[in-house]
Amino acid sequence: MMWHLVKIINKEWLSRDIFSMEFTLHGLKPAPGQFFQIRINESYDPLLSRPISIADYEKGRLLMIVKIVGRGTEILSKKKTGDEVLIFGPLGKKLKIKNKKSLIIAGGIGVAPLYFLAKSLKKARIDFTFVYGARTPSELVLKDEIKKLSSRAVFITETGSNKAGTALSVLNELNLAEYGAGYACGPRAMLVELKKMNLQFPVYAFCEDFLGCGCGLCLGCAIKYKGSYKRICEDGPVFELKGLEFND
Repeated sequence: MMWHLVKIINKEWLSRDIFSMEFTLHGLKPAPGQFFQIRINESYDPLLSRPISIADYEKGRLLMIVKIVGRGTEILSKKKTGDEVLIFGPLGKKLKIKNKKSLIIAGGIGVAPLYFLAKSLKKARIDFTFVYGARTPSELVLKDEIKKLSSRAVFITETGSNKAGTALSVLNELNLAEYGAGYACGPRAMLVELKKMNLQFPVYAFCEDFLGCGCGLCLGCAIKYKGSYKRICEDGPVFELKGLEFND
């Protein structure tokens, strides 16, 4: 892992507060779940870099999808095609995907790393269902791209659709006995409720949180896992859901 000065070759607004950025960066072999720390600006204000998941990497083209959630991502949203940014990575452990029929569960912006996962499953010829829930229809980003990857893609929103609900409410309509592995990324509340469902196959949670250094030194991203503390950035960011201990 190392610092890379990359140029934005394409930027696109996907919704009111979600945008994509593409960079050219050759010579990497990133895996689903890995991420980069992005330096927001040269003045170190804000001081800390921002962790952004890898949404896709193919033939030297790196895709990131960002939602504006604070000052750092607001500043980042003002970058334009042709601007250069400094990124550090790829960081995090590489996920070893299971060769079993899989269930992908995405909530909100959690779709970004799961899109990269879905492309990896497709290349490995692993059968999967992609369930994707968002707050509103406009926030269902990458919908068309996901449809191309899987004929079993289910989309649902909390508002603005004929059938309102969440990604988890869709699971009640599936034959869960068909699946041998699951992968989930979304709001913490979604992961808490998913764990309570006690699915009868291992579910791997992509943990997204505010990270400080991104490389395990500051311990700011420590979470409790199987009775001890783990660093999301260094030991994860993907953990088996049943081992995560949430403080409800």
